[in-house]
Amino acid sequence: MKPFSRFRLYHWLLAIAFGAAYLTGDDAELAHVWLGYGLIALLAVRLVLAIARSRGFPALLPPAAQWKKPGNALAGKLLTVGLVLGFVSTLTIGVTMIDNRAALSEGLSTVIPAAQADDDGDYDEGGGGLLKDADEVHEWLANVTLTLVGLHLGWLLLYRRRQAWAMLGGSPTPPAGPAPQPPAGPSDGGVANSGTLALRVADVRRESADAVSILFDVPAALRERFAYRAGQFLTLAAPMAEGKQWRCYSFSSAPGALQPRVTVKRVAGGRVSNWLNSELKAGDSLEVLPPAGNFVADGYADDRLLIAAGSGITPVLSLLQDALSHGDARVHLVYANRDAASVIFAAELERLRAQHPERLSVHHHFDAVSGVLDAASLATLLQGWTHAQAFVCGPVPFMQAAEAALANLGVDAARVHVERFGQVRAPAGAGRAATLQVALGGQTQSVEARPGEVLLASMERAGLTPPSACRAGACGACKCKVTEGRVKLRENQVLTDADLAEGWTLACQAEPETERVELRF
Repeated sequence: MKPFSRFRLYHWLLAIAFGAAYLTGDDAELAHVWLGYGLIALLAVRLVLAIARSRGFPALLPPAAQWKKPGNALAGKLLTVGLVLGFVSTLTIGVTMIDNRAALSEGLSTVIPAAQADDDGDYDEGGGGLLKDADEVHEWLANVTLTLVGLHLGWLLLYRRRQAWAMLGGSPTPPAGPAPQPPAGPSDGGVANSGTLALRVADVRRESADAVSILFDVPAALRERFAYRAGQFLTLAAPMAEGKQWRCYSFSSAPGALQPRVTVKRVAGGRVSNWLNSELKAGDSLEVLPPAGNFVADGYADDRLLIAAGSGITPVLSLLQDALSHGDARVHLVYANRDAASVIFAAELERLRAQHPERLSVHHHFDAVSGVLDAASLATLLQGWTHAQAFVCGPVPFMQAAEAALANLGVDAARVHVERFGQVRAPAGAGRAATLQVALGGQTQSVEARPGEVLLASMERAGLTPPSACRAGACGACKCKVTEGRVKLRENQVLTDADLAEGWTLACQAEPETERVELRF
């Protein structure tokens, strides 16, 4: 049974047991007593689930973050605590009011005749017990608990309508918007034939001192084509003086957002990132390719462990929002930055944590305060989450440390997903020299390729400017067709078997395997 279904089943059982116990308090004494025993068992089960941190069952006590910034979430959690205390108090008084041995004996005798007690079956001690007027106290506590139940239901209707509806309907209601789409990428002709689109920039928002988010207006007729999955990226062209420069930037918005958002961090010496941070403004248009990328989750059943550093938060934030909008899996984010001022999406992360305190936990690490994270220190932060699907994105040394930490903790490599910004490097001394005949822009030119050099690097060294973007084999912007000779790909995230059979390759990842290679764009 899925975690959400377990959570729903438990609360329906609790509601039915409490309602039945309340209604049988005057006339059906034996049933009332045994329903009380059932409530005790259910509360014991809930306590065990809380201690075990069972998936789908939030912690009973409010987290420290809610006390620091009181709000609706804290009010709801306090109502839950009040309900639990009301149940416990009512049941405790009830247990002291009766002869439990007689009640158990008479109850068991209805199904097991041999269990009939030798006494007369009178299990009511007449309200004596440990308190005088215990009957009145018991009834008063039951009424208080019922009032708290009503207040809790009212809180759910005011602030958690989707969750409340999900409890009634049996499965969480997904947010409005297009359903998740499969990874985009070139097929049946690929990028060369799929075309590009000029999207209007709706807004440019400053996220930190060195990062901006770019929001796009997507025409309704094209929203399905440009639908994306959490973790994917958008390839865009910056109109630089030397010509269009293609770059890939991850979506930081959740799938289905009315205005898709990518986030760009300024890179020292980076022409495009600096231009986007300083020059781009609302109302401008940018040429883009359809979304692409394989840094995506397979469903929503598993908990997610998100590990990010710096601008690596961009695809991770999309994955985080998507997880919180579907199902009931828990999400834990470890986010490393130089200092607090360099955190991207600080306010948004805090808002999400306040909205989902029982599902989202965030650990901020600041290198300036605690030093740079290594594999050992990361392993300490990741303990308790080895069962989750892990997603890692950030600078190369950070990602290497994270992958090592996960491996040392015994996490299956199949459950670890990584997103690498930048090109894939070849082993030293690999490859062979070759002569390239390149058909580009209506002209054919001869280029000498060095050993271990990809086609794109050889062409750029010779002064050619073929289309390119991610340089990691993930976007397809540099797709070209080999018409003579052979090449081998270091990395390929977009070409299908049919593409490869037709001779298509990726210039940023292809190395010559023959002395002569002819290709055209």
